[in-house]
Amino acid sequence: MKLNDVIKDCIRLKLNGCATDTAIQCFGGNILEEKRPVLAIEVSTKEILLWMMQEATNVHIYISAGVFHMNALYEPNERFPAARIYFMKTENLLLVGKIGAYIEQYGIKLGPVNDASFSKLIDDAGYAQRYEAWHERWKADARSFDGLLGGRRENTAVDQGIWLSSDGRCLVCGVKTDRMATSTVWGESGMMVGLQLCLMHQAESQKQSTLLDYLAKHLGGTAMFSSTRPRTAEEALEQTCETLKVKLECTVMKVEDQTVTARRPSGITVVVRQHSPSNYAYNILSPEGRQLSRVDSANHHKVPYGPDHVHSDLRKSKKNVVEASFTYGDVGLDVKLLLKLIQEAESKFSSNQGATV
Repeated sequence: MKLNDVIKDCIRLKLNGCATDTAIQCFGGNILEEKRPVLAIEVSTKEILLWMMQEATNVHIYISAGVFHMNALYEPNERFPAARIYFMKTENLLLVGKIGAYIEQYGIKLGPVNDASFSKLIDDAGYAQRYEAWHERWKADARSFDGLLGGRRENTAVDQGIWLSSDGRCLVCGVKTDRMATSTVWGESGMMVGLQLCLMHQAESQKQSTLLDYLAKHLGGTAMFSSTRPRTAEEALEQTCETLKVKLECTVMKVEDQTVTARRPSGITVVVRQHSPSNYAYNILSPEGRQLSRVDSANHHKVPYGPDHVHSDLRKSKKNVVEASFTYGDVGLDVKLLLKLIQEAESKFSSNQGATV
């Protein structure tokens, strides 16, 4: 999601400039740079610029290399070390006058600032120290999210993540918390969004169909994230069968209740039991029906980010060797790990066949 999209969504929700800037701070930590003391966002219309100017710490015109920058500046704070500047720019002095006249209708005058004044406004001299302190907190708050994201990038369709930083506080109420909540949006690939909620708001969020629905409704609308409904069991089963056929090149042999049995051309069998995201298993079987590997959600192993885990090798000597699987209980999302287990099984089966010839 681009920062300009966040601004537009906030305006649709009638959030004022200060609240919009708070949302930008949540997203902006993902792109903050150590040597850049300003997070600068070019806006597309004079109406958006006015919206951000009405709550800004300072509004001004800054001229650099013959280009006029009309800026709404929000000063650095304890939560976010860089100044945020929402701006429009042009070399056309006539256009500067038109935009300035429009903004003055609302009681806002744009005065010029020179380099020295601009430097003081963004407090660039203190940025390195602020950034270092902020970055340490950011890493501590995001550590669990980064670990989960790394595992899901490796094993699932997730290929990117956004951490909505709230500086160790609940994003809803501001209470100190070390709890993490995540939600994933996916189509061809997935994006995982992470944020911090206190115990009360985490429990409250679980009553919504998705975490992002909860967040949008708490903000007062559904513009930021489109409202979704849970899939029915029939829809989930259909999508599982489609993924097995298209992505894993299987022939579906049997569908019984919430269990799908499918077979690869090699004879390797995949059995998917999918009652819910917290009650599922993927079994990889040899052509003779012997279990080779398994992913499941049973809470009987202590693994990071559990209870979901993978038995990569179910031979007797390695049966209880397990690792976190980072899976969702959705074959469409978990296809990367499934394919890896299938290919490993086929490689072993092929080697064994060669050894017996």
